[in-house]
Order: sequence, then C-alpha cells, then structure tokens
Amino acid sequence: MLKFIRGKGQQPSAERQKLQRELFAFRKTVQHGFPNKPTSLAWDPALRLLAVGTASGAIKIFGKPGVEFYGQHSNHESAVTKIVFVPNEGRLVSLCDDNSLHLWEVNGSILEEVKEHSLEGKLKKISALCLESAREHLLLGTEGGNIYLLNLKTFNMSETIIYQDVVMQNVPEDYKINPGAVEAIAEQPGCPDKILIGYNRGLMVLWDRKAPGADQTYISSQQLESICWHKSGSRFTSSHNDGSYAVWDVGVGEKPLEEPNTIYGPFPCKAVTKFLWRQSKGDDYILFAGGMPRASYSDRHAITVQQGKKHVVFDFTSKIVDFFTIAIEGEDPEFGEPDTLIVLLEEELVAIDLLSEDWKMLSLPYLVSLHASAVTCSQHISNVPVQLWEDIISAGKKQVQDLYSSREWPITGGVILSEKENGKEDNNEEPEVTRNLLLTGHEDGTVRFWNASGIALQPLYKFASAGLFSGDEIGGDGSNGVADDDEEEWPPFRKVGTFDPYSDDPRLAVKKVVLCPLTGTLVVAGTAGSVIVAKIGSEQVEKEVKVTTMNVVSDRDGFVWKGHDQLTPRSGNISLPPGFQSSAILQLHPPAAVTALVLHSEWGLAAAGTAHGLALFDFVRHKGVLTKCTLNPNDLSGAGDAPISRRKSFKKSLRESFRRLRKGRSTRHADKRGTGTSPTAEKKRDGLEFVVEDDEGEEEEVMEKQDSIGGGDASTPSSAPLSPVEPKPVERQVEARPVDDGQGSMVRCLYFARTYIISVQSMTPTLWAGTNNGTVFVFTITVPGGQKRTEEDVSCQLGKEIQLKHRAPVISVSILDGASVPLPDPLEVERGLAKQVDTGTPHRVVICSEEQFKIFTLPSLKPFCKFKLTAHEGSRVRRVGFASFSTSRPDSSTQYTESCLLCLTNLGDCIVLSVPELRRQLNAAVIRREDINDSVLGETKRGDQGLKISGREEGGLQNTQERDKYEYFEEECSFENGISSLTFTKNGEAFYLHSSSELQRITLSASTITQPRCCLELPEGARPKATETDEEDMEDEDDDEEGDEEKGDEGKIEGRESAAPSPTAQEVQAIPPTVNGDTDHAEPIIQEPDEPKENGTEEDRHDMSALSVGDITIDSVKDHLMTSSEENRITEIKNERLEFSTRTETQSVVKTTVISSGTTVVNSTNSSNN
Repeated sequence: MLKFIRGKGQQPSAERQKLQRELFAFRKTVQHGFPNKPTSLAWDPALRLLAVGTASGAIKIFGKPGVEFYGQHSNHESAVTKIVFVPNEGRLVSLCDDNSLHLWEVNGSILEEVKEHSLEGKLKKISALCLESAREHLLLGTEGGNIYLLNLKTFNMSETIIYQDVVMQNVPEDYKINPGAVEAIAEQPGCPDKILIGYNRGLMVLWDRKAPGADQTYISSQQLESICWHKSGSRFTSSHNDGSYAVWDVGVGEKPLEEPNTIYGPFPCKAVTKFLWRQSKGDDYILFAGGMPRASYSDRHAITVQQGKKHVVFDFTSKIVDFFTIAIEGEDPEFGEPDTLIVLLEEELVAIDLLSEDWKMLSLPYLVSLHASAVTCSQHISNVPVQLWEDIISAGKKQVQDLYSSREWPITGGVILSEKENGKEDNNEEPEVTRNLLLTGHEDGTVRFWNASGIALQPLYKFASAGLFSGDEIGGDGSNGVADDDEEEWPPFRKVGTFDPYSDDPRLAVKKVVLCPLTGTLVVAGTAGSVIVAKIGSEQVEKEVKVTTMNVVSDRDGFVWKGHDQLTPRSGNISLPPGFQSSAILQLHPPAAVTALVLHSEWGLAAAGTAHGLALFDFVRHKGVLTKCTLNPNDLSGAGDAPISRRKSFKKSLRESFRRLRKGRSTRHADKRGTGTSPTAEKKRDGLEFVVEDDEGEEEEVMEKQDSIGGGDASTPSSAPLSPVEPKPVERQVEARPVDDGQGSMVRCLYFARTYIISVQSMTPTLWAGTNNGTVFVFTITVPGGQKRTEEDVSCQLGKEIQLKHRAPVISVSILDGASVPLPDPLEVERGLAKQVDTGTPHRVVICSEEQFKIFTLPSLKPFCKFKLTAHEGSRVRRVGFASFSTSRPDSSTQYTESCLLCLTNLGDCIVLSVPELRRQLNAAVIRREDINDSVLGETKRGDQGLKISGREEGGLQNTQERDKYEYFEEECSFENGISSLTFTKNGEAFYLHSSSELQRITLSASTITQPRCCLELPEGARPKATETDEEDMEDEDDDEEGDEEKGDEGKIEGRESAAPSPTAQEVQAIPPTVNGDTDHAEPIIQEPDEPKENGTEEDRHDMSALSVGDITIDSVKDHLMTSSEENRITEIKNERLEFSTRTETQSVVKTTVISSGTTVVNSTNSSNN
C-alpha cells in the first residue's frame, strides 16, 4: 500500500490547480442529427416551435436554426406517446406510455419539468388528448370511455368528468354495450363548449359541455381512426381502418353527406391513420396518411396530398410517426391555408413546400438524417480556408438545386441571445471566423461534409464513390424527390426523403477518410482495398481516372486470399461534377478493408494499411513506392478472410506459455537469493519483480533494425539496467493478451513526419506504422524537390523497428517538437497557420498502445517517460488525439496555451494528459452505457412483441439468464460502437454517436463551448398564475397522493413570474454542464443517479480531484479499510440526521459522508464542505 501511495507523486500547487480549472472542464454541449426512435410530434403556431418526443423519454424543442431546448423524463424506458403545446406560453404537456402526464416550461435557456400527474388503472389509460381553446383544461380520453379534465394551472384533475354512460344515453342499443376507447376528441370551431367525441368502434357524439348533453350522434360501420373539423364548423371528416374517409354534416347524424370515399379501392386498403382538412382560397387541401391497397402497396409509408386535380402520394422510406401543416401567416393557425407540410418519420424529418408549383422538399437546417446511410467513420477539420469552404458550399448547392425548394425555413421561433445582445452584424460575421467541417463516411460509399461550426449540423456536400466503379449491383445515385415520369402509375407515388439504409454493394463502405484543407485533397479508403484520391474542382470535367494496383503480400508465395473480390473500376472517361473530383485510385491486393490511412499533400504521398501490411502511394506520379507485409512469414495457413493465426498450433502455443512461466519463476527465485543490500541493488531487485507496475527496464522494450542508413545514434542504449538476454517474466498481472492474436499483423495507425531519425543534424521525412502486436515500423522517405518531383521517383526504406514488450496494439504515433507541441500538419507553417517547428531541443515520439503511453527521445529512442493505464486502472485505450487548451491570464495580454494528449478508454472515460510529463489533468466519464440509445435493446425493453435476437423469438430462449446474457451482449455492442465512433477535435471537443442517428458533442475545454444560447420572448402575462384557491386545491390533492416531497417542490414552482426561472431551473443552471444555460463552470455537485436531467444537463463526473496523479491521501485509504462497525455507526447517524432534517425542513436533503481520522460527520448540501 505504501508503495502504491508513494508512486502517486505529489499534489499540484494551488496555482496549478487554479490554472487547470481555467483550462479543463468536461460538459456535454449539444446533440446533432436526428433523434433516435421518435414517437411524437407537436407544433406551436403562436411561437412557431417544433417539439419531438422519443422512445427513451427525451423531448427536444426546435425553433429557428440555433434555438434548441432539451428535456429528459426521469423514466428513460418510458416513451413519449403524445405532446401538446400550450400555444404562446412556452409550455407543453407530454404523455408517456406509463400513463403519466408531465408539464414542461421553457424558462430562460432551459426546458424544465415542473409538474407531473399519473392516472392509475387500465380503464384510465389515456388514449386521446385535446386542448381547450381557452387553454384552461386538457381533455383526456381514456380506454374506459370516460373523459377527464386536467387543470393546467394546478396540473390536477378537475372534478368534472364526462362519463361514457351519460354520453351513451341517446345512442343505439348496439353501441351502448361497448363503444370502445375514446379514439379522438376535437373541439368544434367557433363553439368552444361543444366537443366531438369519437369512439373506437365508429360511434361519434357531438357533446355540449354547457348543457350538458349530446347534440347529435353519428354512426359509422367501420372502426374509427381520426376525426377533423372543417374551418366553418358545419362539417367534419372521419377516417377509418378500411382505408376510407367520410364527410359529415353537423346536423345530420344518420349517414354522411356522401358515401365513404376509399380513394385507392375497391380492393381492401390499409387504415387512414390521420386526416387533415385545410381550407384554401381555391380548392381545399386534403391530407391523410395510409390508405394504400393492401395487396400491392401494404409496405409503403405514404401521405396523400390533394388539392383539386393535383394529387401526389409522397412515398417515404420509413414509418410515419405524425405530421402537421403550417398555415400561411395571417391565416387561421389550425385550419387556414397551409404553406408547409411537416412529416416526422422514424428515421428522418421531411418538409414539403406546398407553395411551390411541384411541391418540392425544403432543405432542413437541423434534424438532418445523419444516418441516411449508416455512418462508418468520421473526421473533424478546423479552420477551413475560405476558398475551399466556398467551393464546397457551391458544389453542394449545385447537387441539390433541383431537389429542394428555395423558400426559407418556416419554423422561426425563439431568440438567439447573441443576436439579441450584439445585433445581427456580429452574428453574420461568426461564420467567417469559425469554419469547421465534419466529414462522415457511410456504408453506401459516400462521404458527407457537414458544417460543424455552430449549434445545428448542416449538410454542405456529398462525395459519392459508387460512380467510379462498375458492376451489376452498383447503380447510380437515385434522384430522390423527383416525380416519376410514368403518369399512368396509380397511386401517383413520389419518392421523398434522404434516408436510404440499403447499400448497392457492401464493398463500397467507407472505412477511412482524410482531408487536407490547405490543398483541397481528399483521400477515401473502402472495404475492398480501394483508396481514392480526389481534389476540389469548380467546373465539371470529363476524364479518365488512373488506377494503380499494389500487392501487399507479393513476397508471400503461399498466400491465398479467400475473401471478397475487389471493385471493378470504370474504364474510359468519367464525367465528374464540380466538387471533389477523383484523380487516382489505388487498389490494394488482397482487397481487404483499409484499417489505417494517412495523407501528406505537400509530399504528394498517401499510405494505407490493412490486416496484411501497408502500401505507400505516390499520387503525383501515380506510382507505388513501397509495400510492407506484416504477416508472419512462417504461418500463411488460414490467411484471408479468416483471422490470421500467429501460432502454428495450440500445442506449440501452450508449450511456449509454460516456458515463459518457468522463466519468470526462475528469475524471481534468483532475485530473492540475491544478497546485495546497497540502494542500487535494491532498486534492481524491485525492478525485476515489478515488471508491469513500475518503470523498470524501459530500454528493453525497444528493438531496432539498422537497414543501410547506419548511425550509432539509433542503436540500443548501453545504459539499460537489464540485459536483453536476461530472462524476465512477460506476463502482466492486470490484463493479458488473448491467446487468439491472429490479427496481430493488422496495421492500426500510420503517421507522416519530418523529424530526427538518423541524426540530430538533419530532419528526415519519415513514415511510422503501428501494428496490432505492438510493433512500430519507421520508414525513411526521400522526396525529390522542385521540378524533379514530377520527374523522379520517391524512394522509401525501412529504417528502424520498435517492438513493445507488452505487445499491445499500437493505437497512435505522434511526434512532439522541442517545445512539446505536436508537429503541425503539412503546409500549415508555410501558410502562417502554425508556428515554426522548435528544433532547439530533441524531438520526442509518443507511442500510444492500448495499455500505456510511452515517450521516447529522437533519434536515440531512449525512453523519456510513460503512463501505464491498464496496469493502474484496468482500462484500455480506444481513441487518442492532441488538442490545444487556452485561457486568458489576467497578468498577460496574450492567451496561455497548453497542448495535451487526449485519450478515450474502453470504459467511456476521457483522460487529458500533459506532455511530455504525462500527468493527468482531467478524468471525465464521457460515454456511459445509459447514454447510448440502442435500437435493438430499446425494443426488447419497451416492446411486448417478443425479444428477437439472431432470428430467435423470446419463447425460444431457454431461461431468464439466457435472455439477460443476450441483452447484456447487445448493450455491450452498442456501448463499444459509441466508443469506436468518437472523434477528437484540435480545440478540445469531441463527437460520438449517441445513437445510430445522433451525434453527441462534448467539450473538455473550459473555454471552447458550443451550445445553444437562446430563449423565448413571451407576451406580457402569457402564463397564467395559480390563484390562492388553485394552490389550496393543489395542496389538498398532494395530501391524498403519494410522493409528498415531490409535490411540495412542485407547489413552490407555481405562482412565480413567467419570465423568471423557477427554483428548479436556478438549481439546474448552477450545475455544470448545462446545454442551454450559462457556460460558467461551477464546482462539481454530487447528484443522485436517478435524478431527471432537464435540457441536457448531465452529471459532471469529471474528476477534478484527479487533476494530477497525486490524488491518494491517508483519509481515502482509511475509507477503504473502514470496518463494518463503523459503517453501521454511519448508518445510524444518517438516520438520526435525516429524521431531524425532515422535521425542520420541507425540502429534500442530499446527504454526503466525510470520513477524517476515524471521525464520521454527516452533512447536508446546505452546509459547506469541510
């Protein structure tokens, strides 16, 4: 224990801790993309806001681009089935599938839940919602047939109940027995006291609430799906499950005005699930979902729009969740002439411009389907040059000029605080300052360019690689949104939307993508060993794309490839539109998936790695420079599509394992027999025993090869404390390599750098390659200069080889200059975007493996320091990056900047380490299992349709343990996918897939924060205040229900000014991170894990006490060694304090326990920490 404490070092100084707080802070900021599994949709026509609810209990509100509010129900497994806005109040009511109602308010910059009410009992299951035009009550239709009234001021049930028995008094006897659940409720336009009630079996009743009594009864022979009033209030429509709809006169109840209309009959049709009737100056609009013929188009997800003779069936690629229309300004917001149709689907949002001649789609400023094709990789580019930015935008507009309408986005609610404070001028200059790109590679072979500069992730351009290859399965890009020319087709379908999950050929999937923003060079690597080099162009060209083939396993005569074939490049001239135009294709053999990719546009070189080796390609002269096979030359059996085995046989592997074990034992025994007592001898003895846990034998972990470049500077240092021939244990105590290490030949990382590798007198162009078995190859490159570059070949040769003793996969290789700053990207120094490389002191190379970080000095490759992650913490490295962290110092006019190493572990933690000391600056729990929305796992938890895993129904699983095992496996896969998708930026931010369709943006920097700063401007007195009678009724209701503490908090929320944040909002704003709140960083506050997080607030789990490795104290050791009697004593004290606090205070108390020198003190959050 003392050795462990001693190894932790000392605490940083107070000044350093203050600086760390100014530099580093973790928070989740904004979510990009489309919500995972949306379940409900709502529209506020007064404030022009859109709300979306999801299956995981999330609520997202969107206004103008940049206005976003997030909320999260406390029950993450309860789907939001319905949302109703209270117009012009900034409030909404959500209904979850656990039959609970929640009142939300936008206060300041956050969306908070202020009230909750639940109905218990099967007959009280809510099936329909309707808001009164007076906005005083929300009508709740239930499956039992009764209608309850929810008072929106107190959020309690009114005593008035519309009982089904009373409504049924004047209906036919057949319907009195069981009319079914309340399917729909609609208030009659112009008569707020009358509501139309629709029951499931087809009965509809016009109910006068003032009388009370039934004015008219309407009977349909078909099951009811929805009802909709005409603006005049004299007619209404009903849609039914047989694909028909009927128009009724209010005064005539026996039968509809005309026979029910089945547009796509006469054969059986699917149900018309929702029907809208909108008035227009010309012919009225009729919009409905469903109604397709069952035999021919039962799999279609369609919405029909009719206006006179104009008739279009919009065909979507995913299921319809809900839709609504936006009325022209000045018209009736609910029944007036529409200008836009908004459709929420399971996988995307689609907006149709009803004012355009051919009803084109509107371009989305947010909620874009990020996963139109599954995301496979990503890259973030900061500070894109203006010219390249404009070229990309111009090329992107030409791609969609015939697809989208030019009209502005109609959802314009909310106010952006920066516009309100600084005016439009400052806001318009912002895109010129920050131009950040996010590149995503997709399964269909496309690379999509996104504007990641602000709150909304906006699509700019799409590069498609499918057109470069030919084959029966590969087709051209479809023209989504363009009507088919076949006028005789019935129904008149038109494909709309961008979501297309199907790939023509799985070999097209993009595995790696790299962009050089300074030269406009894009390199895309795929699954079938193809590497495409493209350059930006502003004009359409027609040319032949040259193809170069390089055989990675050319020196392995016995190798047999058993995997897929390569893609066939198109021959002859290819028409290339403006944008990134392909100039060269490199085809690797065997055509395995590319696992590593790097580009150096200044040298005109690109390198790609696979599971078999690597290739260096000169795309200026279209020639291969070098291939290096990393396969074991003694074992080629099974090489191909199956994992490549390093061991000849299991027997040989077992034999070698026992040999290593015996060597380790003999070494330890010999060590114990030693008699030296000097400090040096003691240190060596500790070094032998502490192979994994201490910094012994550093030099032994490096083996070098001198291939024709000579020089004693790169030789193994003679000052190594242990001889390479001495036996020593190689097994690790914390984490062991799996026996099946057949993927050891896989190239995991590639890196170009001009650095000192031969001598300290001159820098040499180099290529570094790290493999899965802990090997690092260093190649020296000779690049002809000037005009000779296009005339002479580039040469490359292996200079050194480094073998890490622990043989963990090498994740990343980077080089630091003399100022401990990562080397700049190509041409950054020449363009004035980066400082000159510091050559005054030796460079250092940072080699990051899955288990540790190690820094060597160059060119001698002497170990400088290392950080053992796996041995100390039991986690593995998954992602690595470098970032700059800056802060303004009060004593200086310039900014203080530090370059740090960023690391993501397999546990979802992000660690910030200083370089070159490798001291921990921040430890943040970034990705957690509960944060990842998995579609398969979500369905198994929520749905009752049966668990489906690998084609097996729930009944086929043998027992509960087996089901739990499969669910755990699915959860682990989703968690790993979220981790593997993370991409670091150079300014301390990161993106990762929160679900298959959403990107979560986080920041580790205290100064670089991208989050919504917005609010709503409400009219004076928009929100009603609770009267004294309402408050008394609310208190009486709280006494009769459970959860008195929660209701007490709600009572304090009512009666405040509408513009001021509630106490809950103020508390949330004080807790970092807050998505739409203030960006000021506060000290971490401990929260209960089950506490609901509103508006994107997350637990601030970064370990500020672990800002450096010196974080172990005697008190923390005593905490772990505390006896059971002390624990019982703590429990007693907790109970006593809790009882006392309950008697004296009405608010809830969060308890913390502080243990110091055997004394136990229990404090509430109201007292300061000692």
